[in-house]
Amino acid sequence: MVTHAKLQYYRHNYGLVCITGSLGCRWHRYKQSLRDNRKMDFCVFGIMSLTFLFLTFLLYVILISRNNFDDFNWFMYKNLNNWAPYFIVLLSVICILFTYITILMLLSLCHIIHGHQLYVHPVHVIFIFFCLACCIAGAVSYSELWATEWFAIWLSLKVIGPFLQIGSVILMTSISYVIIGQWFTLTKWYLQMFWLCVYLAVMVGLYISPVFIDSPCVVATTKLPPKPFIIGHRGASGIAPENTMISFEIADQYGVLGYEADVRISFDGVPFLLHDSTFARTTNIANVFPDLIKTDCSMFNISQIQQLDAGSWFVETDPMVTMSSVSSKNKVLYKQQKIPTLLEFLKFANKTGKVVVFDFLLPSKSHPFYSDMGPFHNAIHESGIDPKTVWWLMSVEDKLSEGYTPVVREYSPPDVLRQKHIYNTNIEFSSISIDQIREYRANNITTNIHTVNKGWFLSLFWCVGTTSISTNNCHTLSQMERPVWTLLPRNYLILWVTVDVLSAILVIVIFIVQRIQRQGTKYSPESQSLNWEAQSQQVQQNARSHQRADSYRRNRRAMKEKLLMRDVASELFDVEPEVDDLGIESNYTVQSADGRVMAATFHQERNGYQTSYQDPSRVQSDSIVNL
Repeated sequence: MVTHAKLQYYRHNYGLVCITGSLGCRWHRYKQSLRDNRKMDFCVFGIMSLTFLFLTFLLYVILISRNNFDDFNWFMYKNLNNWAPYFIVLLSVICILFTYITILMLLSLCHIIHGHQLYVHPVHVIFIFFCLACCIAGAVSYSELWATEWFAIWLSLKVIGPFLQIGSVILMTSISYVIIGQWFTLTKWYLQMFWLCVYLAVMVGLYISPVFIDSPCVVATTKLPPKPFIIGHRGASGIAPENTMISFEIADQYGVLGYEADVRISFDGVPFLLHDSTFARTTNIANVFPDLIKTDCSMFNISQIQQLDAGSWFVETDPMVTMSSVSSKNKVLYKQQKIPTLLEFLKFANKTGKVVVFDFLLPSKSHPFYSDMGPFHNAIHESGIDPKTVWWLMSVEDKLSEGYTPVVREYSPPDVLRQKHIYNTNIEFSSISIDQIREYRANNITTNIHTVNKGWFLSLFWCVGTTSISTNNCHTLSQMERPVWTLLPRNYLILWVTVDVLSAILVIVIFIVQRIQRQGTKYSPESQSLNWEAQSQQVQQNARSHQRADSYRRNRRAMKEKLLMRDVASELFDVEPEVDDLGIESNYTVQSADGRVMAATFHQERNGYQTSYQDPSRVQSDSIVNL
């Protein structure tokens, strides 16, 4: 007759199993270690945290750079000779890496909260280093190839600065429970003091940071400047093929102040509209003149130029990712577009009463009309447009063109501009500061900023007092009736102080709770009132009791190790055990002679707290989780 005896009961916790298995590939309960973290574990967690912060910043940079994402696509096109949505690919890769690192961070924090060893599988470690290398390479490439966008990042921080401060305070307060809990585990007093100073410095810095935040959007309603006028950059190039008549017609429908166009001159002296130096990107030259794809556009006659299709490329490639909002009727019109001449464009501008901004792109020195501005002036006079509505882009040192409105391309002090009777500027956003824009406004000098394509960017220059902006997205920005957000200074002060005070109170409460939970009270009045002799006897009794309990626990642990090592060997060497399971799971029972002997020994030891088995060579193994 076979007897059955249960040796151990295990409470299943599949959540912890999944957490430990996902991070360290420890899918068995006996592999879930409560041992202290190694130096290697701390190093891996530090690198993981650094990578997470780096990826967060890089993702933010990419999202802000969406304002000029077409510049990135254009750069990649020039180097790869193939048009594709490169920016979307880059953004997708960053999002995937960010999601991966975020999941690892959450799993690591779960280990810390539950007191598990922070073991990260080597495969994860390799990918963490890979992500960090990608971040470093991306930041270096960004600085080398797109350095002007760093100024846009700085401007974006001015816009979201108040919300960034409040969000950072809330985040740090949320994770204070974990941080303070880990602080109490430090055994060295100098380490506790060092990390306490670091934590306090971070929190105090976040609390007082609004003193240094100068957000233009924190402004009284009565002091909010009027909305900037909008100039269609190459027409409505966000939803229509750039520098085509349909693009300017759509821009006119959204009530723009004027149009900006890029002007070149043909080999036979006719000015036409085109931005690129070749027809490869924006026309079907590969079908019409396949042998002249890389030829300079200024080396073509106007009769050859007008044979090209200037709109189908926009429908087929969807470079601005806006074709889903374009009607079928407009798609048909897009495919019928030709490259317009400057005269056609000016006649349309004169009819609509809009201003025009020219960006003249002169041909090479071998061209017959190199540096000859005669054809441009002739087209302007022939169109009948008022010369005052023509913004002539120039430098301060250039000679003024008679009759046109002079507009400088770079910042110059207001006094210098007023001496030369110049009262208009057209400057890239990265080449002028907020204070300089305010200075121009105070001296009645208009400022046109290019290129502004996002609502938050328009809101910034709106609150600063910019006169006008050039944009590809006149179809969206023209419909904005107010900045994305504004806040009264008094309301912001109340919000700032309230969040900081609540955060400080919560941090103090968390510290007190952690102190009580982890250390308790060191002395009690009752224990202090006892005499020394009574205390000594009590200590001796407690010591004997603890000794017996420790002996029992050691014997029980030895029993578990014998049972578990068999499963470990079976897993490592992929062999089936020769005997049945001896009680690892709660529904298993001992069904062998050896098992009965071991079970009897176990119960004897439990009742008497004595054992004859002592193995001095045994190394204490990791504790079993959830006993």
